[in-house]
Amino acid sequence: MYGTGTHGVQQMSHPPALHYAELDHLESAVHAFPPHAIASFLLSVLIKHATDIFFYVDQGEFALEIHQFYTDPISPLRSDSSFVCLAMAAFALASQWTTLEKPEGYQPNVGLERSDRGKIFFDHARTLMPDIIERPCLRSVQAPFVLGVYLMPGSAIGSSYVYLGLAIRKALALDLHQDVDDQIMNEREIEVRRRLWWSLYSLERCTTVKLNRPRSISAAAITTPIPSLLPALDRSQRFDNLGFQLAYMRLVRVLDQISDPELGSTGDEVALYARYESDLQEWKRSLPVEFKLQDIDPQDSRYRAVFHLYLNYYYAWITIGKASLVSVVRAKLRSCATTSQPPHISKVTRNRSRSCAKAARKLLGLFETMSMSRKTAPFSFTDFQGCSIATIVTLLDGILERDSGYEARVAFGLECLRHMAIGNATAKMGVRFVEAIQLITNEARDKVTRSASTAERTSQGNGGLSSTSEYSQWVLWLTQQEQSQGLSERTSSLSVVPEAMTPLSQAGQWPSTHNTASLRPSWAPAERQVFSPTLFSMQNITQESEGYLEAQETDYEFLPTLQHDEQTFLMELTGLGVLDVSGLSNPLE
Repeated sequence: MYGTGTHGVQQMSHPPALHYAELDHLESAVHAFPPHAIASFLLSVLIKHATDIFFYVDQGEFALEIHQFYTDPISPLRSDSSFVCLAMAAFALASQWTTLEKPEGYQPNVGLERSDRGKIFFDHARTLMPDIIERPCLRSVQAPFVLGVYLMPGSAIGSSYVYLGLAIRKALALDLHQDVDDQIMNEREIEVRRRLWWSLYSLERCTTVKLNRPRSISAAAITTPIPSLLPALDRSQRFDNLGFQLAYMRLVRVLDQISDPELGSTGDEVALYARYESDLQEWKRSLPVEFKLQDIDPQDSRYRAVFHLYLNYYYAWITIGKASLVSVVRAKLRSCATTSQPPHISKVTRNRSRSCAKAARKLLGLFETMSMSRKTAPFSFTDFQGCSIATIVTLLDGILERDSGYEARVAFGLECLRHMAIGNATAKMGVRFVEAIQLITNEARDKVTRSASTAERTSQGNGGLSSTSEYSQWVLWLTQQEQSQGLSERTSSLSVVPEAMTPLSQAGQWPSTHNTASLRPSWAPAERQVFSPTLFSMQNITQESEGYLEAQETDYEFLPTLQHDEQTFLMELTGLGVLDVSGLSNPLE
């Protein structure tokens, strides 16, 4: 691949001398290379399924180097730890997607189906990272980039986050984000740098939005041009996905602005949201005709790439409307609890709430199409998080109203999550978490329905006695006392479980306290609490959930007590970490 030079990319023919320990790690990794036929298979899987909407390597160049490594016993690549590390990272990532190449009817070993197929390659790549990270070559960016993607399903906020951060820091050190004028580089090398940078930047930025993490670099600091067509490079790409890369970049720019924490402090919030909605609509209109998912053969390499474009598109709509949806839900529940008139909700807020719920339905529809095409991977952070947040939004919207397709959508979303969670303990906990939320929202819906029936009977009776108003005042006063003095032994699971993330087998068993801040995890600022205790104020809302969880206790035997990072990962995995409902503690519009 590409070698030395601070900005340039020269062919590396003489790798630097290694220390004894580094040489030992290198020789061990070289001996662990799979047979040539297996390596070729993994390379084809990497390009066909794992490349997706990103640019990791020059596919043609990398394939030639893999071939040279196997066919030339004196190839300098055999003593180049940067190449060996990148190859091992590529094999590890490809291993995760081999199930999509499983022949129909083939019955593999059950243990293999539940194992981490790429771990043997990852372990070798990891030992080589200290040697290559200080090298001024593109492989020192590519290797941690690929490893970060490989680690994302199991450690999106841990190791994956660190490796992606390492890759972007190394890219900054090599000035990949700058429009440099280096006479040593040819046109192809410059384009490779650009595509690598924008792929890494786009994934890192989209991931930090979903993980509710700070950005690594300001967009204003980037001067390198966006990628462009280059026939000399494009012809050698076995999976030419430049169009997908460009579409993803444009979408991430919009998503980044939507999730800006300073939104609303620099201008008219309504106007800003209107602009973002317009930007999203324009993005969709700008997609080429061949990007229509229904027109692509599921066996085509482009299928999952286009699927992920639409997944992130609908996720952006959910991001716009999530706070509005929860505000409308809270207003409805408060009205039912106090039998009073609901507070005024602006038309803009209601429209955003509906758009959020509609995006969730569309997103579940995408997963249904992919499931019917048998293209659902066993576990993917992007897929699981997208399906989870769409299901949770559907459940929340179901508190307000349910059409004839509601139950089917929820059932499919949960079944899809269960399928994707096979072999991943944390993902299984995520599924149980969504199942618990389903029970909670069902209870809330029942209370809304009963409240509406009671109000109707009252209006049809004596026209409403003055005692109704007095009783409402009593309920409101009592609710306020419980919230301020901690008299209630149980608050809502939906208001508490996402904040401290006790294992679901302990759902509802929270200590009584008047200090709700003590229920927040240490990583959540006070002003960014995930669910306000005022969202659900009904004492018995967790009882059904507890009964369900007790009945399912055997399913939790394999689940360890959650540590801090696991709690946070479960939050982001299910999408609740980015359901920005801090506005629940503020006055409604």
